[in-house]
Amino acid sequence: MTQSSSVLKGFAALSYRDPAVVLRELRQIEAQMVGANLSPQVRNLRTNGLKHIREFRHAALFCHGMSLRLGHQVLFSPVESSDYDFVATWRTADAQHFARVQLKELVPAHLNEGATVQALVDGLSKYSGDDLIVAIFLNREGRFSLEEVVFPALHIAELWFVFATTPDQHMWQLVGDALREPEVSSFRYPT
Repeated sequence: MTQSSSVLKGFAALSYRDPAVVLRELRQIEAQMVGANLSPQVRNLRTNGLKHIREFRHAALFCHGMSLRLGHQVLFSPVESSDYDFVATWRTADAQHFARVQLKELVPAHLNEGATVQALVDGLSKYSGDDLIVAIFLNREGRFSLEEVVFPALHIAELWFVFATTPDQHMWQLVGDALREPEVSSFRYPT
């Protein structure tokens, strides 16, 4: 057995979640917390202890958007590894596909005003996985244009950008693959 088949067997053995179900569950929890006396850091999942929930939500949003874009369900399994945060899986015809996905985030300006999309993209040069997909979440108000980003030589499979287009986060956009012929697709947060 080759290492790659061993890795694939490991991926196949993981427990995968339906992103739409996860997002509905998270929205119910958010609704229950509306009147709770919570700090902004806790409410916005900005503590070290809540980072895994924020990344879980990001993984679900990315896979939900990809499911709608591809026209078939993309499931996910959180797996914190040195170079990826979760594994996505989907089925086409008779083949089961797996992808390692690394999450990145442009945090809100009040957390780090100096952070930029360009700095995040430049930082991707440290990754060397020709099968690695990177999803960058843009958590900042303002306009986003791929034309303003300079792409260095990257050794990753795909690069996607995900962001809310409405203040209530009901509408989202998925832009990518930015390394090839990027397209924009809009999707609604599942209800």
